[in-house]
Amino acid sequence: MKQRSILKGAPNIDNIMSKTHHAPTSGSVSPMVGDLQRQLSSMSGNSITLPVLGRNVSFKLETIPANKVEIATMVWLGNERDQELLDEAALADLVPSFLTSGQQNPAFARRTSGIIEVADGSRRRKTAIITGCDYRVLVGELDDEQMQWLSQVGNDYRPTSAYERGKKYQRRLNDFDGNVKALAEAEGVDRNIITRCISTAGLPKDIIAIFQHPGELSARAGHDLFKVYQENKQAMLDAAQQLLRMKKKGEKFEPTRIIQALQDFISTNADDTQKNEKRYGDGVVAKYKGNYVTLKLDNRKIPSDLMKKLEALLEGELGKGNRDINTCY
Repeated sequence: MKQRSILKGAPNIDNIMSKTHHAPTSGSVSPMVGDLQRQLSSMSGNSITLPVLGRNVSFKLETIPANKVEIATMVWLGNERDQELLDEAALADLVPSFLTSGQQNPAFARRTSGIIEVADGSRRRKTAIITGCDYRVLVGELDDEQMQWLSQVGNDYRPTSAYERGKKYQRRLNDFDGNVKALAEAEGVDRNIITRCISTAGLPKDIIAIFQHPGELSARAGHDLFKVYQENKQAMLDAAQQLLRMKKKGEKFEPTRIIQALQDFISTNADDTQKNEKRYGDGVVAKYKGNYVTLKLDNRKIPSDLMKKLEALLEGELGKGNRDINTCY
């Protein structure tokens, strides 16, 4: 049966959205991750000593019961991955293996005020919560610099998105007095990429959440979409809410189709707005909606006697409404 479009007034959703989605394949393991995995393979018992930024750290393997993962652990605040965007769809590369054989590689963390603070392994943590699996963590005494390095190691294997990097760049800009060029030099990243990431980070999270995972929206595409959003904020948010409802019902969309649907909705909405508005010169706009007509007059642009003429016309045609109202008080 042909599916009805949910974007009212927009092109048919069947012509916009793809019916299939293929989860992105993981890239090859980075040298840093590969080195850690090789050292972990030689682990015997529940303890191991590993070099982290040139300093040996003794780690103890701890297993957190499934029903305590969410309250006994937290993600280190310096981790740039947006935890709110981690759902079953975004973790499609991990969920099946967790369900069949549990967590394969332990996370890295430290203990702070009795809570296990995770540097590398936030995706595995959320997967353990979603699947109801135990969570395995290597806990050691780590400083902030080492936590940052371990976090980067994990993100080197599964890179963070342009949206998430943009959020980091937004925060770091304060350290460079808003100078993008200086930030780019410090990060070793082209400043055009930083600008695009920051633009992408300016999109509401409801729009990012439509994608299977935030990495599906590139910095270039996010930058272009942000420019459209700035001129059509409410229309794009309305479209995003409808697409999110479809996603919650099980629909899976290709990234290019999501972007096209958002743009098509805005284009259609703009066309409808034009049909429902009529301009009289430079200072008068009439808006028609259902049984109502709204006149918007700019006193700076209309002739000085026009308002008096309109008031006289309304009073002559409809009676002295204001006087009648005033006599009631």
